[in-house]
Amino acid sequence: MRRLAFVLGAAFSLIGGASFAAPASEDRFCSGASFSDTPALNVGRIKADAGKVNFRKNGDAANACPSTGADCQEKAYLVPGDLVVLGVTKGDFVCVDYETAKGSRGGWLPASAIEPAPAATDPTSWAGKWKRIEANISIETAGGGLKAEGSASFGSLDPDRVKRGAVNSGEFSGPLLVKGGQAVFTDKDADPKEPDASCRLRMARAGEVLFVQDNMQCGGLNVSFSGLYRRAGK
Repeated sequence: MRRLAFVLGAAFSLIGGASFAAPASEDRFCSGASFSDTPALNVGRIKADAGKVNFRKNGDAANACPSTGADCQEKAYLVPGDLVVLGVTKGDFVCVDYETAKGSRGGWLPASAIEPAPAATDPTSWAGKWKRIEANISIETAGGGLKAEGSASFGSLDPDRVKRGAVNSGEFSGPLLVKGGQAVFTDKDADPKEPDASCRLRMARAGEVLFVQDNMQCGGLNVSFSGLYRRAGK
């Protein structure tokens, strides 16, 4: 996976160069950016002069988090250059996804500490094999465009699930529609009357990373392609 105090409530420059008005959120809970948060997959990075940027806690009826207050500050933090996927905003804060060595985490960050990440707009730079934990995506040039296929699982790293045969899986295959640093996959068998019931993915390239979001309709229960992918072999 997203989203600045100039702020995402105003126009935010997409990595592809377009702009949009970020949706406002009355919800104080952030578990990360999701497919439904924004009309495109938006990637930002921590500004060079931002220093250490701490995540802010979720709020509830008993407090006003996220805020700049010391009681809302988490120990976890990001540093300049770190890439995040941007979701909804709450005041001066934006809900983000950040990928760690152990997986992704979501949380609130000050929107003023984030800037749009430069996009890799050349489609040929997308070609190759990409991987993250429990998912692989292969992208190749085809007929002047791009074609992608992927496979993902949920539970394959859990010995008990493997033993019980309770590992869920999913896959997709087909052309990618690429425009302005964004790519979209839609299942060719999708019912136009129920577009959200079939597999849909968004992709974006920034730095050495492929970012992916899906609509949780690309496989069995809890199977998702969403996340941050690096080239296989690295």
